[in-house]
Amino acid sequence: MAKQFSLLSPIFGSHVSRIGFIRVLVGGFSMYMCVPPLIIVYFTVSLFLYQVVLRPIFGTRIIHWADFVIIDRHRIEELSWFDKLNCQFCGYANGICTMINVEIDEVAKMNKISFAKKLIVIPIMIAYLPLLVFVEFCLHFIYDVMVATPLGMHRVSWLQASKILKKEDYAKNHSGFIKWWIRVVKNAVLRFDTGLEQIESSWCPLNHFEKRKGVVYPRHHEKFFGPDQIEEMLKVLQTVGTVSDRVPKY
Repeated sequence: MAKQFSLLSPIFGSHVSRIGFIRVLVGGFSMYMCVPPLIIVYFTVSLFLYQVVLRPIFGTRIIHWADFVIIDRHRIEELSWFDKLNCQFCGYANGICTMINVEIDEVAKMNKISFAKKLIVIPIMIAYLPLLVFVEFCLHFIYDVMVATPLGMHRVSWLQASKILKKEDYAKNHSGFIKWWIRVVKNAVLRFDTGLEQIESSWCPLNHFEKRKGVVYPRHHEKFFGPDQIEEMLKVLQTVGTVSDRVPKY
């Protein structure tokens, strides 16, 4: 089975030879269930909430979508069409998550706003709570249950993420509901970002071609392979399963 799928997808086949066809099939294809929630997050949280509402009020900088979502690994000829498709997913999902992380950090580090501005921001944040709960459930159910379980990937719990944010005194310039809301959003994104880091480090650990000024890549890309190192990458995926420090449980 691994040899058959190595023809369709060398990366898929590498994981099949390590942990079996069923685990890879379920975990691998479940990743794509993240796409609809991510699209919703982009339009509602990033595009509208941050760019239209929070950025003008808090005075944060403009974040450019094209600096984060880089779709170019389809240019690597040695990859099969199926591997290229998976790399497109990783480029989109990790790019969106990295961008939202930056947007949240921008808001978190700003100084307190006036009472008048709070009267505008707080009702909007309250209105967004049902959406955040829905997206939180969708994304973390998909990753924690459908992806991480069969592939043996690691999870970060709500409590673990909360301890990290508390230790960093995240959003320390804010107080009350606004500080709580920022930490809730950051908690969710932080945990999902950890999952996406493992997915990309296992399924498409290849460097992008785009090197222009302003492009922002996740830090885990530092361990990725060049397009001329496909064979070396496949050996790592077939034996270890990832280039991440979070090695799969099996």
